[in-house]
Amino acid sequence: MKTTVTDALYAGCEAVVKIAWLNGLWLLFTLLGGVLFGWAPSTAAMCAVIRKWLMGQKDVPVFPLFFDTYKKEFLKVNAIGLAFSALLIILSANYHYFSASTDWLSFAVTSCTLLAGLLYIIALMYVFPLYVHYQLPLRKYIPQALLFGAMRPLTSGCMLIGCGFVLYLLYTLPGLIPFYGPCLFGLVLMFFALRGFQKTEAQHHQAG
Repeated sequence: MKTTVTDALYAGCEAVVKIAWLNGLWLLFTLLGGVLFGWAPSTAAMCAVIRKWLMGQKDVPVFPLFFDTYKKEFLKVNAIGLAFSALLIILSANYHYFSASTDWLSFAVTSCTLLAGLLYIIALMYVFPLYVHYQLPLRKYIPQALLFGAMRPLTSGCMLIGCGFVLYLLYTLPGLIPFYGPCLFGLVLMFFALRGFQKTEAQHHQAG
């Protein structure tokens, strides 16, 4: 019994250290990429490591896998990252400009912008898990992320709730942000996305 408890405590401490290390790598390589060109490949690399963990490969070497993914996918995944950055600027500008007016056209544009914002969040939740799990043509990742989000509303809802819980935790304990912030979101998103992918693959296999 004592050995079991000791092993569990050791495994827990090891996991906490590994998550902090991965989070540190995300921050470092995001900054090395000048943030704009660093956040997307860092996020893809982080998701690649978390995917291995969730698939049972607990002893995967974190830094080599992270760095290899970051370097190998830098240009491709930055195309996705820049598309999301541009969309965020457009949506934010639309919302701030039209929400200040009260005429019907401004109301319609604001409503459409909010709907587009929801679709943006759904696509952003799925696109990096999709990127590290499937080999697709680059142009298909964002449409597939939206499609998967629509096909799996329960998975999408769990992801939103999970991210909401992480936001609340980080708001309550802001000291965790530099050590665990991005990685906690990555863990939540990869956990639910991977299960959604596996269920979809099993359904396709049964149908075939």
